[in-house]
Amino acid sequence: MHKYITLFFSAALILCACNSKSIPGDVLKPDAMAGVLTEMHIIDGSLYNVMQAPDSLYKYGAGKYVAMFQRLHTDTAHFNKSMRYYATQPDKLLAIYDQVDISIKNKTDSVNKVQLEQSKAAHKADSLKNLNIKTKADSAKKVVPHENAAARKADSLDNLKTKAYLEKKLHRHKNKKSKKAKPLTNPNI
Repeated sequence: MHKYITLFFSAALILCACNSKSIPGDVLKPDAMAGVLTEMHIIDGSLYNVMQAPDSLYKYGAGKYVAMFQRLHTDTAHFNKSMRYYATQPDKLLAIYDQVDISIKNKTDSVNKVQLEQSKAAHKADSLKNLNIKTKADSAKKVVPHENAAARKADSLDNLKTKAYLEKKLHRHKNKKSKKAKPLTNPNI
């Protein structure tokens, strides 16, 4: 009986030691796990923009996941082991996903801010371009005729010469028509 009591207490001691609050050494720390999950969810979101073909996840996603694991100095086996551990610890996993949520919101806000600034800059450039066009059109209407009397006189002489030439041509044309178009008179009338 003494053996059973000793065995019972040693098993209870081992079970209590295994259920400790410390994270095992071969599992990613919560901050590192939050970073991996954040990047993974961003990659998942980017894959929604790719045409959904049967092998699109393998074709477009595998390379992104491998690059992400290399950039964060981990691998799929280490991540899977960590995910299995945190799945058994829901309170820790919930805290990690709170960090993931905050991180994704911060990244989304910064992207939106940059896009807004670019949009404002493009709008400002367009408005300046439109302003220049309007200014050019308005400045053309405000042109003042020459104040140089000699230039005005030369312009008026050119206009007079042109007018005289056109009047002579018109007069000749009328004379030709009048000679050709003699009234028909019937001598029998």
